[in-house]
Amino acid sequence: MNKIPLLAIVLTIGLLLAACGGNAEPTATPQPEAANTLPPPATIEIDYPSFPTNTPTPPVPTLDPAVVTAVYATVQAANATATSIPAAPTQAPVSPSGERVNATQSPNQAPVIRYFYASYAPPETKIRYYLNWVTENANRVEIYGHVMDNPQAGSWPVYDDSNHWVLWAANDVAWVESQIDVTNDFDIGTRLSDITVSSRTISVCARDPQFVDGDKITARLNQTEVVSQYELSGVQVCASFTLNPGPNTLEIIAASEGHTPPMVAELTFSNVSSGLSAQTVSLRVNEISPMTITAP
Repeated sequence: MNKIPLLAIVLTIGLLLAACGGNAEPTATPQPEAANTLPPPATIEIDYPSFPTNTPTPPVPTLDPAVVTAVYATVQAANATATSIPAAPTQAPVSPSGERVNATQSPNQAPVIRYFYASYAPPETKIRYYLNWVTENANRVEIYGHVMDNPQAGSWPVYDDSNHWVLWAANDVAWVESQIDVTNDFDIGTRLSDITVSSRTISVCARDPQFVDGDKITARLNQTEVVSQYELSGVQVCASFTLNPGPNTLEIIAASEGHTPPMVAELTFSNVSSGLSAQTVSLRVNEISPMTITAP
């Protein structure tokens, strides 16, 4: 057998196997190199609140007309007892001839103005002060053309800057007027003076004769307290006292000066036979004014 051709066949087959990767060693799969960087930060999502572009308008509450009427009536009653009318003359109106006459022409039938004074109003009310009146035998009362609802007694709020007022009171026969210039309390510089009375039982009346603003008095009769922390009004309030025979000591003490100092009190004594039956005293808080009342 010819060996050369066989060798050639063997070599040929070996070359073919090598070309097809027959017995070649497997090559290693390349591994990626480790990265030398930090991972990306985590993403945080914030849920922001959303606001409507158009805010709805809340409905307007509907009130019961009866409730509105009641509230309005309450406010009106608290603010004033007067009904304004357009006319505002600078002096008391003159009645038509034959209807009413001046009080001097018919004194027995004329109305009487007992009190006409100003009193304190709290600042939050926006009222400067009140004008107050008490009359007798009057069926019509006006303050500079403003007709008052109650001609016998009442209060009227003052909002403007005027301090000079005229009260006009009338009935079907005659009319009378009273003027007032409103000022704060002021010291009149007086103290109580001694009196002699004709009876051992007397009455003492007290009132605030100036701006009524909460002045208070305490009174001691012969070292005994008979009045304690009494708040004065613009209207007289009276009390009866029994005196000892001979001299008696009455002490008036300013318990409060009110909203505007000093404390001012007007005292009126009954059965006075000597001395002043009406006296006015002005005191600072805790100040004392004594007097002697001599009884039979």
